[in-house]
Amino acid sequence: MSDASVTPEPSMDEILQKIQRIIAEDEQPAAPPPANPPRSAEILNLTEAVGDNGTVRYLNPVETAPEPEPPAPRPPERRIEPVPKRPEAANRASGERLLSDSTAGQAAAAFAQLAAIQRERRRVSEFPMGGGAERTLEDVIREMLRPMLQGWLDEKLPDILERLVRAELARALGEITQG
Repeated sequence: MSDASVTPEPSMDEILQKIQRIIAEDEQPAAPPPANPPRSAEILNLTEAVGDNGTVRYLNPVETAPEPEPPAPRPPERRIEPVPKRPEAANRASGERLLSDSTAGQAAAAFAQLAAIQRERRRVSEFPMGGGAERTLEDVIREMLRPMLQGWLDEKLPDILERLVRAELARALGEITQG
């Protein structure tokens, strides 16, 4: 009787497809970056300085040189933008966890699948059976026993055949002499 609440584990292909889908979604830009932002947005004007003892002094603005011509446009840089908070993350303490339970579970399952693949590869390399996965233990044992069996037959078969042939001839000759 099978338990209806047990869900089958996803296959390796399904997990890899899901990972590829997530990576593809991450690589797609959300919105094109703005054209050239104004240079004034990049300049930070400081008008106050704090001394070592905590005193504040005001600074006179320094005239800046005229803006040089902007360099040739570069390819757009990939920027990391903050991810909006999820409702479940707002309820947690700020330093507690970065991933939700479902995401952490999916990541753990994916890593477990990858570890299983690595274990299988290591097992195959430690215990090579050649011929791939379709080769069985019986095939390996048969190959190992073949030279031993051949040696035993080379040694014992002539004596066995000679004994059996003599016994058969004796039986056949005994029937002829009695008949």
